[in-house]
Amino acid sequence: MTTVLIVRDVLAADGFRMPTQGMMIDSGDLERYRAYGWRLPLGAPAIPETTSIYDGFTKSPTDIYPWTFDWSEVLAPGETITASQFLVIPGLTLSSASHTDSTTTVLVAGGALGTTYLVTNRISTSAGNQQDWSFQVTVTQQ
Repeated sequence: MTTVLIVRDVLAADGFRMPTQGMMIDSGDLERYRAYGWRLPLGAPAIPETTSIYDGFTKSPTDIYPWTFDWSEVLAPGETITASQFLVIPGLTLSSASHTDSTTTVLVAGGALGTTYLVTNRISTSAGNQQDWSFQVTVTQQ
């Protein structure tokens, strides 16, 4: 992955939009940040999409759900998960992240009513590979 600069527009006092100070992120996280108004600076080259996105689920703000990814179909024979990290924009609470040789699990709680969050699971494997998969969590009153 590549590190890229992203910016987010804000409305200035005079009514014009202006970019905020930027921040550097991994290119694989770009789509996750775009959902919250971040973008590449004007004139920046496009970055190819690499993240697979699953539909995910709908929950109420008080629900706590475990979410498990089964990575066995994408791991090579004998390859195992050595590390797992779950990434999300603040507002949704992720806890109790764990992994086995072929699955990853996280508890998903909280969130603002009417908001859809993109959660990304980044794994490292015994073969030295790194891969991201994402899912969406929509918070609604149920």
